[in-house]
Amino acid sequence: MGSQIVAIFCVCDDILKGLHHHKDSQCKMSDAEVMTTSILAAAFFGGNMERARTFLKEQGYIPSMLDTSRFNRRQH
Repeated sequence: MGSQIVAIFCVCDDILKGLHHHKDSQCKMSDAEVMTTSILAAAFFGGNMERARTFLKEQGYIPSMLDTSRFNRRQH
């Protein structure tokens, strides 16, 4: 699953770069990380964002994971 997580992140990051998406320097978590978390929740956690968010933070894939409220605001 680890290689799938990295691959999904790379695809998301490449898409954003291809769209010339500029990131806000104040953000603690990149847009590609937010997209990756959402995709992983849908693919591996039955759509449960909280489980995906917790997994990615605890496993060290996204150490700067936002709390639930901030993540939901960034996602929408």
